[in-house]
Amino acid sequence: MNRMTFGIMLFGAFFIQACSTQQDTSGENRRMDNTTANNSGGIFPRGDKAPNETFTGTVYVQPLAPKNANNNFSVASVTFEPGARAFWHSHPGGQTILVTDGKGLYQEKGQPIRSLNKGDVVLCNPNIEHWHGASAGSAMTHVVITNYKGESQVSWLRSVTDEEYRSAIQQ
Repeated sequence: MNRMTFGIMLFGAFFIQACSTQQDTSGENRRMDNTTANNSGGIFPRGDKAPNETFTGTVYVQPLAPKNANNNFSVASVTFEPGARAFWHSHPGGQTILVTDGKGLYQEKGQPIRSLNKGDVVLCNPNIEHWHGASAGSAMTHVVITNYKGESQVSWLRSVTDEEYRSAIQQ
């Protein structure tokens, strides 16, 4: 094997190793094992169970990027098990939803239900009451980019009743 081939192979090995490590908050590098870190089978870890005070059913939230000095928004991956949904809510600064897996539902107050599929994008205008969640027969995962207005990001309202949800999925 010539030196050039050996050098390319060595560079490739180092590149693969570097791509499979991530620095944690303590500054230590750790190897990312996609089979254990990624509980949902999606591109991000499933996250922690969301509170029952703002979601119906089983929902998991994985924060991805917090608001900081450079960004007046936060980013999270949210996984809804079949039939799970967010309460009615609004965002004073608006929100963007990027569906990454499954089938879901989205509804603005007074508007018809909208079916969501992998690859769909929803632009939620500021202060529009809405809800979103999984369809009855499929889980759904989406990434949300939620803007802040001052220090406020979301205004939670009431739960989406089973009757509202059933009527929405029958449309």
